[in-house]
Parts: sequence; structure tokens; C-alpha cells
Amino acid sequence: MLKKIILLGATGSIGNSALRLLRKNKNLYHLIGVSAHNNAKLLSEIVNEFNVQNVVLSDCKNVNEYYGIHQLKVGSLELKNLAKLDCDIVISGITGLSGLYPAYEAISSGNDLAIANKEPLVAAGQIFMNKVKQTGAKILPVDSEHSAIFQCIQYNDNLDFITLTASGGPFLNYDIDSLDNVTPEMALNHPVWDMGDKISIDSATMFNKALEIIEASVLFDLTYEKIDVVIHPQSIIHGLVHYKDGSILANLGYPDMITPLSVALSWPDRVDLNLKKIKLTDIGNLTFIEPDYKKFPALNLGWEVLKNNKLSPIVLNAANEIAVKLFLENKIKFTSIFKLVSEIIDIYQPSDALTIDEVIYIDNIARLKSIDYFNRKL
Repeated sequence: MLKKIILLGATGSIGNSALRLLRKNKNLYHLIGVSAHNNAKLLSEIVNEFNVQNVVLSDCKNVNEYYGIHQLKVGSLELKNLAKLDCDIVISGITGLSGLYPAYEAISSGNDLAIANKEPLVAAGQIFMNKVKQTGAKILPVDSEHSAIFQCIQYNDNLDFITLTASGGPFLNYDIDSLDNVTPEMALNHPVWDMGDKISIDSATMFNKALEIIEASVLFDLTYEKIDVVIHPQSIIHGLVHYKDGSILANLGYPDMITPLSVALSWPDRVDLNLKKIKLTDIGNLTFIEPDYKKFPALNLGWEVLKNNKLSPIVLNAANEIAVKLFLENKIKFTSIFKLVSEIIDIYQPSDALTIDEVIYIDNIARLKSIDYFNRKL
């Protein structure tokens, strides 16, 4: 029987990779639902190609551009309803915290969740993990690093620590003094991965790795000292699990999001994707570098939030989203992204959120404080 798939964020970079996977495996998967934010034209093409019957556009702005063969539903409520439809797995590829509510609705209804966006687990990790214990739903990571850890951690629970790898982004070899002059165009030019604007900027600042540290803590129930990060420019090794007997299990593969998506959709089975195979002699050398915390101070914030329970991951995420938006609009410098975020997590230290609505409330306050700080200081 074909697995029933719902794809949230079908027109983004994760959506594109997911659709590549589904095209390769029409004998395994049936796409029953898709969503997009406002790209109605591309959503129409997807609906017509895959004959998708449940279709949602979360923003009504471009609704008149929809020409799909099936009825279009519009709005955030319809997006949540889509995630609740009976299926085998929901792929969440919505950028930022916009994916919080539909991802939570998916697991609340008992649907398994293949999660590609870090922000829901960063902001509401414990709430999500409590909910899956209630419903029996599974959360399967699609982030390449967390998928790597997930695959390597299955065989033995006697682990010592894990290592997340980072490409180093476009400014790995830049002098620290030159970062003030970085433009959005420069920061969007990632040397390895083809990603959306938000995650590309996060990779350039290494905020993405700070978020991944928090996400790994949630997914694998690890304390901060059990999570390490190393720069690995080739992006061949995606993650490593170190065991107490001295052995290390590593996940290797050429950078392509279709692989972790396939793992999430098919686990514990493996699908022949007919992708380029690694030949170690062709790769030659793999290099590993200690992160430069002076050049990339954002990285430390991931550990700081886990160490200090007064610092809120919700605030960290919200302030970063605002700062990235301001940078992309050429309103602040590249180096001011860290300045803004570090200031806001210092001045706004809310109590822990116990519900999704409380997460959203804290998020909204953090965004307002971030904009206020920009208007006064930057």
C-alpha cells in the first residue's frame, strides 16, 4: 500500500527536494495534501502534476493566480486542518516559526512528522516531545545533521556525546574585520547547499548551528555538554555519535536533502535513490576545523541557552528571525545580527512556556523588543 504523504511548504527548497523524492518513488508514496504560503502558480503546477486533492494557500494575497485542478482552501486555519488529515507522515518544510502550529496539529492528531525546519522544536521542544508521548506519533528529523545522528544512534544507547558538522558557510576563510562589509548577496551564496534565504543567512552567521544544538538536545534528550560542533567544509560527514567504548559511528553522503527525506519517510527501510555514490579515493582528504567563536559568536548561543535556563530559546529564535529580515532588507549590518539577538535574550527572559499559545505570546513580545532595539540602537 502506498504511504500517504502531506507536504507543508511544497514550493520551498525542502518542498522541491521532497517532490524529487516522490517523483523517483511513485510506487511507494501518494501525495494527498500540499500547502504553500503565497506561490499560487507553483502550487498549481504541483497539484496538477501529482493530482493532489487537499490544497491550501496560507496567504490569500495571490489566490487569483491558482489554476490547480482541485479546490483551493485558504488561510492559517485551513493549514492546520490540512496537517490533521489522516496520513502516514507529514513533511514540515515551512520556514521559521510559521510552521509551529501545523507541525503541532500533525503530531496532536497522531500523524508522524518529518520535520525539516528547526524553529518549532527550538521554541517548543518539550511541548512537542510531551505531545508525542501522549499520541504515539513519531518525530523524524530531516535536517541532514540530525538525520545523521538519528541513523547512528539506533544501535546502542551507551553514547558518550555527539558531533554536529558545519560547512562553515561562505565566510569560513574571511578575515573577521571584513564581516562588517558583508552584503545579503554575499551571505546568500552558500558554497555547498542550495537553501532558502533565511537558512542561508543562518548558515553564514552560524546561527543555524546554534539552533541545531538546541534541536539536538530536544530530539535526543541530551544535555549541552553532550553536543559538540566541528567545521567540516566538504559536508561529506553529516554527524557522528561517540560511544563510551571509544568507537564512533558516522553518517556520510554527498550533500543532498533528498537522502534525509527518504530516511524519514521510509525508516527503518532504505530506498534506492540512484544518487551519486561516494568513492573514498575520489574524495581524497576530509578536513575538520575547530570553530572560530570570535568570528562566529552566534554559535555559542546554542550552548548558552541550554546551560542557562533564564535564557529563552523562543526569544533567541524570534530575535534572529527579525534580525535576518532586517539584514536582508539592508537595514542592519551582517555583524549586527548577533548584536541584536544577544541583546534581546539578555533583556527579555520570560518564564518557560507550557502551551503553544504561550510560545506564540513570548515570540511576539520578543519580536516587538527586537524591532524596538533596532529603532533605538541600530
